[in-house]
Amino acid sequence: MKVFKIATKEIVSVYRDKLSFSILLVLPIVIVGILGNVLRFELLDLDFAVLDRSNSVYSRSLIDELDKSKQFSFAGELVSENEILPAFVKGNMKFVIVVPDNLHRGGEIVVFLDGSDLVLSEAVSQTLFAIIGGGYNVGVRFKYNPELKSEWVPLPGLIMIALIIVSSIMLAMSVNRERERGAARMLLLTPASMGEILVGKALPYLLVSLLHGLTVFGVSLFMFGIGMNFGPAIGFFLLTFLFSLNSMVLGLFIASVVKSELELLIGCWLFVFIPNVFFSGFIYPLQSMSSFIIPVARYMPGTLFIEAYKGLMFRETSVGDSSFYLVILLLQALVLFLVTIYLFKRNFFRK
Repeated sequence: MKVFKIATKEIVSVYRDKLSFSILLVLPIVIVGILGNVLRFELLDLDFAVLDRSNSVYSRSLIDELDKSKQFSFAGELVSENEILPAFVKGNMKFVIVVPDNLHRGGEIVVFLDGSDLVLSEAVSQTLFAIIGGGYNVGVRFKYNPELKSEWVPLPGLIMIALIIVSSIMLAMSVNRERERGAARMLLLTPASMGEILVGKALPYLLVSLLHGLTVFGVSLFMFGIGMNFGPAIGFFLLTFLFSLNSMVLGLFIASVVKSELELLIGCWLFVFIPNVFFSGFIYPLQSMSSFIIPVARYMPGTLFIEAYKGLMFRETSVGDSSFYLVILLLQALVLFLVTIYLFKRNFFRK
């Protein structure tokens, strides 16, 4: 009976804490429902382009065979080899097929893959050989990372995680600690608005994130041999700045709606760490996810960071070619910052 009464008290306590109660109910659904649609191993609708030098019944049949498969989607024809690199950079093609003019006489079909994404390229090559390898002579060439350095593969995701920890979680914990210790009222005695207070709190962490970006740049150059021209280097530091800013605002947003440090850590884990790690293509290719998850995953900050990083660091694209990712990161940060300021004005004194 004593144990029963203690258990009853604990149930009532958990029920009254609405956030804890919600986490207990929602967490299994989030993990199984969402991650169950992410952790897949089948490619879906990968765009590819074709440089068809044969222009024959055989080449048309080959393209139709690939296009009808659920793994690949024919996205256009190229006119010359000069269009192969732009097809990867601007057309966002996952691979390019060059069909020789002597295809019907056993000529080699050359498949160009993106060496900056070895996991996806390996999956594409295996699927291609399974579909057409038996009837055609197929050769593989890699654009970017032609030496197939496997150490390049995890770099974007690892850098993303490091920036999230510093810029998002550490900043959010610092702000939440001010409120838990009762120092929040002292901050508001300063002649500054709520927005200025949050910016002032975030600025040191932003500088640390940029310092980490400089460190990563040096390590990538001297340890992994990833060099770049001036333009992509500027783009990399701009990307680091915008992603860190985006992560900071997201961390502050979570800090504005929770009360305790434990709730903050759980919130950052659920809404910052898990989505950016699992939805970004860092562990599993984006194209292997469920069709209703992909549109959301494409605009996750982690996805935007990794895609822009691969372009700038591995392919040495210009800032203009990566402008889509940079602009989306900035817009996300600005909109969420305005919402966060409103929530802090309402909840800053809540314990």
